[in-house]
Amino acid sequence: MGISNPFKKVSPDEMKTKLSMSEQRLSTRERELDKKRQKARDQAKEALANGNDREFRVASRRHSMVEGQVNTISSMVEMAQSMSDVIEMQTGLKEVVDIGNDLGKWQKELGFDTSKLEGAVTNIRTSMEKVNTATNMMTSSMDAAMGGGTELSDMQDSLRGELLAELSSDTASDDKLSKKIEEEMEE
Repeated sequence: MGISNPFKKVSPDEMKTKLSMSEQRLSTRERELDKKRQKARDQAKEALANGNDREFRVASRRHSMVEGQVNTISSMVEMAQSMSDVIEMQTGLKEVVDIGNDLGKWQKELGFDTSKLEGAVTNIRTSMEKVNTATNMMTSSMDAAMGGGTELSDMQDSLRGELLAELSSDTASDDKLSKKIEEEMEE
């Protein structure tokens, strides 16, 4: 009875398919959360307009938490897209390396110096390693960004300011409309 390898190597096409499926699921979740974020924002705005500070705190906290999730998922969607790009690049580079190896063999058969071609193939492999390193760095950056975040109170204060500005502009528009209606009724 042998032990199966849980880390079976996945082909680039299989990986692209899995990434595409994950990206679609993440995008769907992002849209759902964005609707929840907007609803919480509207509730916070309404509570603020009604002078209900407690309801504002609850709604703005919900808004901030959901916004954090939306931002995290958005970063994950970007990471999946970047990983798909890297897979495409690696596939293309692998083809170039294979062609380079064939050219090297043919040059040897013809009696040409293959050291220059081998140097080019080494450069291609180094480029592939740099792409992998960049992907790892990007993943680490995404992980760090997902773990961090701004203070909840700062986000609430920012939302409060934004909503108060909207409410004051809404009130100004309502006042102008009311005055215009009164003037027309007096005539």
